[in-house]
Amino acid sequence: MNQQKNNLVGSVLVILAGLLWGVTGIFVRYLSALELDTMQVTFFKIAFATFVLLFYCVFFDREALKVKARDLWVFVCAGLVSLVFFTWCYFSTIQATSMSTAAILLYAAPIIVMLLSALLFREKITKRKALACGLAFVGCALVSGIVGNSTPLPISALITGILSAFGYALYSIFGKIAMNKGYRTETITTYTFIFATLGVGVFFRPSQVAAAATLSGNPAKFYGICILMSVVVSLLPYIFYTKGLERVPAGKASIMASIEPVMATVMGALVFHEIPDAFGFLGIVLVIAAIVLLNVHGKGSREEETKTEKGNGNEQGTVE
Repeated sequence: MNQQKNNLVGSVLVILAGLLWGVTGIFVRYLSALELDTMQVTFFKIAFATFVLLFYCVFFDREALKVKARDLWVFVCAGLVSLVFFTWCYFSTIQATSMSTAAILLYAAPIIVMLLSALLFREKITKRKALACGLAFVGCALVSGIVGNSTPLPISALITGILSAFGYALYSIFGKIAMNKGYRTETITTYTFIFATLGVGVFFRPSQVAAAATLSGNPAKFYGICILMSVVVSLLPYIFYTKGLERVPAGKASIMASIEPVMATVMGALVFHEIPDAFGFLGIVLVIAAIVLLNVHGKGSREEETKTEKGNGNEQGTVE
């Protein structure tokens, strides 16, 4: 019963992360309309969250800042190879095509995570996981509107979209490696954001940001929205997702987070009056079905997953 409750909490945390990530496009549209380039938007997504995490750790949890020098590569990779690289590619894809197209390209990530998790962590690719992954991917394709869309996708958008999925998938992998080394959520998230901020800070241009604040007509509102974006689509979801990874396998977490494009579709309908067609509604149903499939188990599947998790526990610690 405790294991079931633990899995349920982890699933809820991952789904909450996906829901929060689903509102990213609203902020990107607002800031892009003020002529901020991708790197400036990426900086604002990450920087304030880093400040909050550091403040918390310095004054309330200094133990979270203790890491071994030989393990720093994990956090550098999580920050630069995953967070910065994924965000830049994702925002670039949105600017080159649309939010929906970017979403479906991004959600090739569960497949990547599942394969890498099987290779690195010996997470078993069960029929249930494979079916859920397929449902989630097809659901995202339907939600995105790509089905029936005759407009050719720009090569640049296709490349950045696929790369965004790869970068996104790597966060689950590096996060799991850090956990296997004994690090807590607070440590993983904080150092990931520190190295991400250092990386993207090189491209920060104050003059462009000041011009955007002036163009907005209300600088206080502009900076307030930037801070809100950092908290809502960066700080909270990454904490939730990393906490969720403590309780559920990386492959399963990545599939459940595919609720993100569904949330993006709902927000698009509410905020921008982008009402999905019949395919879109069917896609939402398929994504929700994938999540339910992963969390409603029969007796046999529970026993199989328990055995898999015990096996993982014996082997994951060897991943360096």
